Amino acid sequence: MLFFIDESWQTTHDRKYKAGVLAALQVKSHDFNKCSLDIRALKIAHLGYKAGTIELKGRGALRSYLFGLESKGVRSRELDLVRAVLRHMGTLGTTAFASVTFAKEEIDLACADTDHLDRPFYYLFERINLFMKEHHPGLVAKLVFDDRGLQTNERISSAVSNFFHKSQTGQSFDRILKVPFFAISRENIGIQVADIVAYVLGSRFTGSHKEYEFFKLVKAMEFKSRTTRLVGQRQLAWLGFKVIKEKGAGDLLVPVGTSKPMGEPEGSPPTPRL
Repeated sequence: MLFFIDESWQTTHDRKYKAGVLAALQVKSHDFNKCSLDIRALKIAHLGYKAGTIELKGRGALRSYLFGLESKGVRSRELDLVRAVLRHMGTLGTTAFASVTFAKEEIDLACADTDHLDRPFYYLFERINLFMKEHHPGLVAKLVFDDRGLQTNERISSAVSNFFHKSQTGQSFDRILKVPFFAISRENIGIQVADIVAYVLGSRFTGSHKEYEFFKLVKAMEFKSRTTRLVGQRQLAWLGFKVIKEKGAGDLLVPVGTSKPMGEPEGSPPTPRL
């Protein structure tokens, strides 16, 4: 089972808060080759033959100018392409996961300290492992990150591998292959769609409303667990999108030797309800 992982960073209109989104898109290995060809065909159908090899990027395909045109009755081929791609992924039974953070120390999502695992990665892996246990207990998840250059790739690889091999909880995530992979986004449709998912969620959590149609398509792919947990007086299902609350800088990381992240006191910036 393939999980393509990409990130997005966005700022609220008043520039008071910045959000970092780490998103993962699940695709069955035996579906991936056909999915790549199908998305290429959609690119050609909407943008022309030469567009078959273009890279889909959320920031470019969902830029404000295109929404402005559509508000004036001018249909956008780029927005229609994104609509078609997200709907197609939905027909494949694709599942989406994400961590959203507002903490300054985490927003670059680059694992600056390889002896600690940043919380966005931890919560993403926690949900991926639960999904695999519930839906594909005989398979293993392969994590495929967007290539962000040698130094960043090395830091992410070291932090992720250290967590999986040295921490009690990391070792218990036995439905995830403990070696991450990296892929060039221009050549990988899984990474491209994960980028769109991350961008749409980032826009949503920094107060933008123009992408709400696309947010609903992404939200429809969110993982919804059969497992519940007690929150207040209610039993609620685990969900694929985790909004991480702000906390003191000393509590931001998951030390390799610990079993779980530290508690999350109240005090996060305001975010829209999912």
